[in-house]
Amino acid sequence: MIDNHKHIFEIFKKSAFSINPDDIVFQYSADIERELSDLNLNFLKIREESLTVEKNDLDFYIFEKSNDYLKLNEVVKKGNVLIINKESVPLSLIDGKTFTNFIEDENNFFFSNSISFNEFIEFIKSQEMDSDEAFHFVDYVNKTNRKIVFTSLSEKGRLIINYFNEIHNFDSNNNYSIPLEEFKSCFIKENLHLPKFLKNSIIEFSSKSKKEIRVNEFFENLDKIIKNAKINFEIYLNNLSIDSIKKEYDEYKTKYFKEISEILSNITQKIIGLPIVIATTLFALEKIQISVQFSAMIIITILITNIYLILLLKINFNDLAYIKTVSERDYKKLISNKFFTVFPEEKTYFTEIKTRLNMRVKQLKNICETYFWIIGITNIGLNILIFNKLELSTGLVFMISVISFGIFAFTRNIILEQTEK
Repeated sequence: MIDNHKHIFEIFKKSAFSINPDDIVFQYSADIERELSDLNLNFLKIREESLTVEKNDLDFYIFEKSNDYLKLNEVVKKGNVLIINKESVPLSLIDGKTFTNFIEDENNFFFSNSISFNEFIEFIKSQEMDSDEAFHFVDYVNKTNRKIVFTSLSEKGRLIINYFNEIHNFDSNNNYSIPLEEFKSCFIKENLHLPKFLKNSIIEFSSKSKKEIRVNEFFENLDKIIKNAKINFEIYLNNLSIDSIKKEYDEYKTKYFKEISEILSNITQKIIGLPIVIATTLFALEKIQISVQFSAMIIITILITNIYLILLLKINFNDLAYIKTVSERDYKKLISNKFFTVFPEEKTYFTEIKTRLNMRVKQLKNICETYFWIIGITNIGLNILIFNKLELSTGLVFMISVISFGIFAFTRNIILEQTEK
């Protein structure tokens, strides 16, 4: 069959021709006459001026250009098709398979999309039902004016979709028959209430399109319209409002970020004041005559500072652990809803917030611990300086320093373990 298409295409390439509603007229040439005879095609020869072939004698439909085929009244016909496209690439439809330049092309959906569009229009029209039921998917169809009307009860408005005999040349790289089948499946018995949400989704989407291209954009975006309808359907089934939950989650995010910021602000103030305290202590040790009593007072002050520091670290770690634990609990409670099992991609918004919050908690923990060690090591250094001023032995100073550092490390580990528990 494809060889037959190719042979006929060669005849068109060699001759001037005109394709009429009922016949094809070739400018006469002996070569064309011979080739038509080789194909066993009946033709009418008018002197040596023209050769006329009746379309009915062909076992397929033939068109000069793609746009000549793209009409509802042509697409609805069942059978094989040859589109000459003399200036570009010929297209053939043979037993449901598409051929580009007479080579089978599984990635060209030109014919599939035009046929699907016709099925789409017919399916929509079939949803008009003359019944007393409260819900009608399609409220009115005017076949004469090619008008489909959807009425929205909630918005108290209506959407008019006009379709035309001419079919838009849809992107042949996209297979629109797949979303069309999904669209049809929305009307099976198992999806009893889904058409209501589908209708609302259609009205919401198509009301934003211009009238002239509304039906084309409707068809091209069936997958988005269906997805939106199914999301709203799941929201209805699970008694969940995405907008409401996003608002609540925004409040949740703001609340915890505010608490984290307060902890960070508290630590920042202490870090800013740290150089001043150290400088003042060093100045006092350098300028004031050292005595045992004065040294003991400074050491006690440093000890009290260390105890305060340990308590501060414990409080900050507990606050951060509490924020993380509660935020994790709230997140798991939210995500456990069946809605997010059906539409896992909708979790992205909430997961990003949770990830950012966890990252901030982790960063702040590192800042707290860094501050803890800076103060601890600084205080140990000040004690070493005081002990050297008192002319204690190097061995004793080293032993005291090691013990102090060990106490700090042990305390830090105890605090973290308790926090984790």
